[in-house]
Amino acid sequence: MNKFMKGLVAGSIVAVMVTGCTTKGNSQPNASEASGGEASATASSSPASGKKITFVNGDWPQTNDQSLPQFEKWKQAFEAANANIVMETEPYPYDASTFLPKAESGQLPNLFGTFFTEPQKIINAGYAADLTESMKAYGYDQSLNPSMLDLVKKDGKIYGFPTSGYYMGLWLNVNLFKQAGLVDDKGVPKYPQTYDELAQTAQVIKEKTGKAGFFLPTKNGQGGWQFMNIAWSFGAEFEKQVDGKWTAVFNSPEAVAALQYVKDLKWKYKVLTDNNLVDVSDLFRMIGTDQVGMGFGTADWANQPINDYKMSKDDEAMAAVPAGPKGKYSLMGGSLYMFSNNSSPEQIDAGFKWLKYRGYSPDTSADSLKVFEESLANDQKLNRVVGPHSMSLWADPQVVKTQDEIRAKYTNVNMDLWNSYMNNEGVTIRPEEPINSQELYKALDVVIQAVLTKESADPKALLDQAVADFQRDYLDKA
Repeated sequence: MNKFMKGLVAGSIVAVMVTGCTTKGNSQPNASEASGGEASATASSSPASGKKITFVNGDWPQTNDQSLPQFEKWKQAFEAANANIVMETEPYPYDASTFLPKAESGQLPNLFGTFFTEPQKIINAGYAADLTESMKAYGYDQSLNPSMLDLVKKDGKIYGFPTSGYYMGLWLNVNLFKQAGLVDDKGVPKYPQTYDELAQTAQVIKEKTGKAGFFLPTKNGQGGWQFMNIAWSFGAEFEKQVDGKWTAVFNSPEAVAALQYVKDLKWKYKVLTDNNLVDVSDLFRMIGTDQVGMGFGTADWANQPINDYKMSKDDEAMAAVPAGPKGKYSLMGGSLYMFSNNSSPEQIDAGFKWLKYRGYSPDTSADSLKVFEESLANDQKLNRVVGPHSMSLWADPQVVKTQDEIRAKYTNVNMDLWNSYMNNEGVTIRPEEPINSQELYKALDVVIQAVLTKESADPKALLDQAVADFQRDYLDKA
C-alpha cells in the first residue's frame, strides 16, 4: 500500500484505479515539450500566438449556490480579458474518499481546494505541482502570511496557495438567547466566559426554550476536530515527539477530564442534541432554524444558515471560545489551492491569473481590489453577513488596512454581536496536530460517540484504547 493510501484514507481500500487517462483539462501540448524544455510559468508568460490554454477550475460554486451568477460574470469577464485562456469549471469539494481515485486516474481539476491538514500528504504522494516559480513571479512568496505559507512548503519548495485561515469561536443563536433572557440591554448575548459557564448557560437555554443548549458534532472527524478546543483548554496534549519518535499522549488526566466534561454535557447537564450522530451540516440546520443555542464555529460559516435556511443575518453572533482550567485555546485551520501534478506550466499560470483576478493579490490598486469589493457588495445584496472575518491572508499591514477599509463600507451587521470573536482577547490560537490529524479526529469521534451513547462509558479506558490504536496504526509508521 502506498504512502498516500496509508495517510489519507487510513488504510482502507478505495475504488479501483483507472490508468491511461488523459490529464483533466490538459488539451494542449505541455509547454516544455513544445519548446524543448525552455518554458516556465511567470506573471508575464504567454503562449504562442493563437494558442488556447484550457484549464479546469475545481473551486467553483455548486448549482444551488446563490453566488454562482456572480462567479459566472467573473468567468466571462476573465476570459474576455485573457483571450488565450479557456476556463472550464468543475465543482469539486475536497474529500479524502474521492481524492485518491481522481488523482491516480489523472482526473483532478488543474486547480483544486483543500485544507491545511492535507498538503503534506498530497505533496509526499506526488500529486501536487511545484508552484515555487509562479509564487515568486507573482510576488506571493514574500507577501502571504508566513505561518500559512509554511504549511504548503516542503524542502524549500512551495506547493500550495493559502486562501483563508480561521480560528474557532463560539457561535450563538441570538433568538434563543433572547428567549432565555440571556441578553444585555443592547440585545447582545451574555455569552459564557468559561466551560463551566457554558454548561450553565446551555442549561438555561434548554429550560427556558426547550431547545438544545449546545451542539457538538460526533462524526466525519468533526467531533474530534472540535474537541481540540475543549481538550487543549483542560491542558491535554495529543502528539509529542521524543528522540525523533512521535508518541500519542491523549490519555493523560487532562484529556480524560476534557472527555468527562463532554460526557457531563450529555448526562449531567442534559444540554446536547438528542441525536448522537451529527456533523456540522446538522449544526447549520439547527442554528438556522432556532433549534440549538450554541456551538463551535468560525466567521466563514455565517452565511451557510442564511443560504440554506433563510436565517436572518441579525440572529447570529459569535464570541471567543470559553476558558478551561488551563486557559482559552482555539483551533486554527484554513483552506488553500493546489494544482494537480499533471498541470502544464501554462495551465498553472492561467490559474494564477484567475486567482489574481479574484483578488488574491497583495496589490492594493483599484483594479486589483475590484473583485474583492464586488464580492462584498454581492454578499450585502444577498443579505449575507458582511464585516466579521477570520485571519488575514496577507503579511503586509497596508494590504490588511486597505481591505478592512473596503469591508467597512459594506458591513451590514451589528458588530457588537461579533466583537468578542474578532478581538479574541486572551485566546491562544493553535494549529492542528502535525501527524495524521484527520485520522486523529476520526479516532476521537469514536470515543466521543461512546460517552454520549452509554452513560456507564469509562473515558480513561476509551482513551487508553484510542491511544494504543492510533500509535500502532499511524504514529509508529510516521
